[in-house]
Amino acid sequence: MKKILFTLAVAATMVWASPDRQAQIMADMREMLVAMEEIQRAGLYSSTQEMKAGVKKLQKTLKSLESDDVKLILPKDQVYAYQFAQKTARMLRTYSDDMIVSIEANRMDDALEDYTQLLKQCTSCHIRIRNW
Repeated sequence: MKKILFTLAVAATMVWASPDRQAQIMADMREMLVAMEEIQRAGLYSSTQEMKAGVKKLQKTLKSLESDDVKLILPKDQVYAYQFAQKTARMLRTYSDDMIVSIEANRMDDALEDYTQLLKQCTSCHIRIRNW
């Protein structure tokens, strides 16, 4: 029985860490870009509901960055890449949570500052990990 459970666990891990999972993480990264664009557009037009929808879309995709699966898309030669990606994911979660609070309190200046911080986190990670 233990052998069967072990075999099933190994098989599940292999399926989960497949190229399909890598493709899904990359799709999530593209979805993050779309979410950031939606937040910016809504902020420029003072559409709080659309801003919140963009933040929620962004937060859905953070699960990929917060998981160990993010290693599938990170450079193997950069030992700090995983820790940096995890830290960035935590900061994105923090700023996006704060942005929702700011929007709900009708503090648009604070919400747009949170957006700026979100964008800085994205840029920082891409610069360091992708060597731009």
